[in-house]
Amino acid sequence: MTTISNAVPALTPPAGQWLTQRAQYATRELSDCVEWNANKLGGAPVLKGTRISVSQVLAELGEGQSAEEVAADFDLDVRLVKKLVQGLAVCLDRPVS
Repeated sequence: MTTISNAVPALTPPAGQWLTQRAQYATRELSDCVEWNANKLGGAPVLKGTRISVSQVLAELGEGQSAEEVAADFDLDVRLVKKLVQGLAVCLDRPVS
C-alpha cells in the first residue's frame, strides 16, 4: 500500500534569513551605484561618480524612457542605470509588517 504525504516542505532558507539575504543584496547593489555627498546636490543621492540624482533617473524611467535611453541622455554606462533599478527593486520587494 502506498502512502501519500500531504506535508508541505519547509522553505529553504527560512523566510527571515531570505529577507536578510535580499536586504544585503540590495544594499550591495545600491552601494555600488549610489553615493551621498553633501557637496553634490546638497547631499541628495546621486549615481556614483556623477552629479545626476537618483530621483532624476527614476523620473526619466517613469516618463517611459528605457535604461538605454536614460544612459545615453546623461552619458552614463547603461549597466549603472540597470544596477540602480535592480537594487531598488530588490530593496522594495519585502513584506510590510
